[in-house]
Amino acid sequence: MLEFSLKQLEVFATVARVGSFTRAAQELYLTQSTVSAHVQALEHALGGPLFQRNARRQVCLTWQGESALPVAREILDLCRTLEGIIQPYEEGETLHLAASTVPAQCLLPGLMAGFSKKRPGCRFRLRKGDSDQVHRLLEEGSVAIGFAGAALDSERFLYEPVLRDRLVLITANTPRFRTLRDQGALGRELLGEPMLCREAGSGTRQRFDAYLTQIGIEPDALHVVAQIDQPDVILGAVASGLGVSVCSALVARDRLEQGSLLSFELEDEGCCRSLYLVTRRDHVLTDLETCFCRFVREGDWDRPNNRL
Repeated sequence: MLEFSLKQLEVFATVARVGSFTRAAQELYLTQSTVSAHVQALEHALGGPLFQRNARRQVCLTWQGESALPVAREILDLCRTLEGIIQPYEEGETLHLAASTVPAQCLLPGLMAGFSKKRPGCRFRLRKGDSDQVHRLLEEGSVAIGFAGAALDSERFLYEPVLRDRLVLITANTPRFRTLRDQGALGRELLGEPMLCREAGSGTRQRFDAYLTQIGIEPDALHVVAQIDQPDVILGAVASGLGVSVCSALVARDRLEQGSLLSFELEDEGCCRSLYLVTRRDHVLTDLETCFCRFVREGDWDRPNNRL
């Protein structure tokens, strides 16, 4: 007879992902003492410690926890799959999604609004992170559907292009940059300016680094004055004159139309990438998840004017 529960496995996997009993409690809508009790009960059932805390109360896995985590995730993922097979879509069911920054800002609002009209009563739980974090959430089974700006592992994940995006170099709207724009300067000619960059895990940053390698520039050669993980903060800092940045044209569109920023194409033919619908190849989607993916593919929703 098993002496542990699925809830204990869920709590264990969540603490391992977020690295904190407090944050896990917040995410699971439990008290911290309840989270601790679930973990202790699981440790007792399995016969060994799963976590250890350091002097700063940071949580990390023991070797027993490292061994148990992939098995716990697989069990939870199989249970979610079984639940979706046995229980068809019901009004009020929650659709769990994950999206990197650009898709979360530019795709998901229209997608969720459009799908809710076809499936009244459907609720959404959206987690936002960079492209690396989206893939981790998919891998551990916390979500079944993701949206990202980078294809990181085609063997394990299925990538379906949803929207075409361009990377552009943005600057403050100053006389100097207006003159350069009027002269037809390309963004690649301004890469020596003080630069604001996204974090390494973002799809935007990964595509930009690939572009730099393509034109023979080492990313470390840039004069980076700030690394910021929020595009809105980058846009404001560029408009204030801190430096230039390479970002999604979709994200910068409103400020470009308002006139606080200028944009430069990196190359004459542009620097493009796809925004992807991402699912795991080995995961069986529920009825609701299948309907949502079909809705995304069919394109009957409000989207920016950059469709592939």
